[in-house]
Amino acid sequence: MMIRTYDSFISYRRNTGSQLASRIYDYLLSKNRAPFLDVAEINGGRFDDQLRNRVRQAVNFVLVLSANALDRCVLENDWLTEEIYTALRYNKNIVLAMEDNFTFPPADTLPEKIRTVINFQAVLFNQKNFNERIGALERMMHFPMKAPACLNDSDYGKNYRSITGSFMTVYEDYENGELVLRTAPAELTQHLSRVKGTTTFDGKRTWVLDAKIYNRTKIAGIYTAIDKYDEGVGTFFLEIESFNRMSGYWAGYDNVNKKLTYGSYTFTRLFSNYRIEEATQKDYPAVCSIADKQLGQDYVSAETLRQIQSSSCNDNCLIARHGTTGEVLGFCIYKTLRPQEAEELCRGFKKTFSEFGDEIGYLATLAVSEKFHDNGIASALAAEAHKRFENLGIGYIISTAWKRAGKINIGNILLRSGYNVMTEIPDYWYKDSVEKGYLCPQCGNPCHCSCVIFEKFL
Repeated sequence: MMIRTYDSFISYRRNTGSQLASRIYDYLLSKNRAPFLDVAEINGGRFDDQLRNRVRQAVNFVLVLSANALDRCVLENDWLTEEIYTALRYNKNIVLAMEDNFTFPPADTLPEKIRTVINFQAVLFNQKNFNERIGALERMMHFPMKAPACLNDSDYGKNYRSITGSFMTVYEDYENGELVLRTAPAELTQHLSRVKGTTTFDGKRTWVLDAKIYNRTKIAGIYTAIDKYDEGVGTFFLEIESFNRMSGYWAGYDNVNKKLTYGSYTFTRLFSNYRIEEATQKDYPAVCSIADKQLGQDYVSAETLRQIQSSSCNDNCLIARHGTTGEVLGFCIYKTLRPQEAEELCRGFKKTFSEFGDEIGYLATLAVSEKFHDNGIASALAAEAHKRFENLGIGYIISTAWKRAGKINIGNILLRSGYNVMTEIPDYWYKDSVEKGYLCPQCGNPCHCSCVIFEKFL
């Protein structure tokens, strides 16, 4: 069975947006991309299932906004609404292709589940500027896979850094018919162009990885179960994006569920020479420095940290400290809240938090020094906070994440850690920025960024 994979899903209204959607589709095809357009790519079988699966599979979601495109989203069973919701739910790279005759309806007239789509970046098209603007649209899209060409061992120069090391992988899988993100550690060893390794899923099933590097930046290989009675087998394709990160796709036979499946696949290098501990007063300047650069000037102050750590509650600040130099690499502030405090934090979002107990966990702030991004440190800090919540008997956690330019600063970390999106609140930090005077890296002062609130059950 051949699995057709798509890197982009083009969503549009047929009565007004088909012309622009078709031009975008034809352009992407001419660039050897793999776009999905329903009239060109749909197969036999259930139409609704195919569309949902294609959105889930694609890296990019291109939404064509033609005249009155969103007006019918209020109707029950509207398919454009369903496509947008699926893209938001699975954190796709959403790009808006907006025609000059389109205007956004008031946000409160859109269904709540798709309301945040208005915050994503848009490229404006008219009848005459397609050739000028399509390049801008393409640059906003992500294309992790390209066809590899063969590389001989003798061609692999010493000036290319080895990918040998420990990684945390994130892969798409299916559970009860729903697409979910899972994590698994992996150990890789490289010799010239050959890569071998192992990865362990759910702490139980271990797989052997055997691959080869092509064109110095592409990896193609197979995985097989180490258990001789496990018939699971498959292939994977990765692009080496940096020394610390690789991304691509996997496909194979699932011996447990007895079916062929596939999904995205990423590797993030783990930095292991650090320890996680509670911050002390001497660490406050380093913590504040990281917060200033990552979250905004004066968002976290030394006085804030003193209040947290002197609190009679279970609030605390954790840091990741370099094992050799002692440098603070990142920090995490976590707190316990009463249900009423959680409701105040969510600012009007209707949810009864008392049903989760007398105390709720709050992962308040998480940031890592820029030079140590994508090293697994943020995930490790979050995991330690989760462990401490569990020790306190807390089974429900919320977290607030800053959203700017359509991107959620710690969104991927939270999703990989088992969180789900609860709601989004615009202008969340406006009042605080005015009253406390901190400078948002995006807006300055005052801050107009949105806050995405996540939830997790332990």
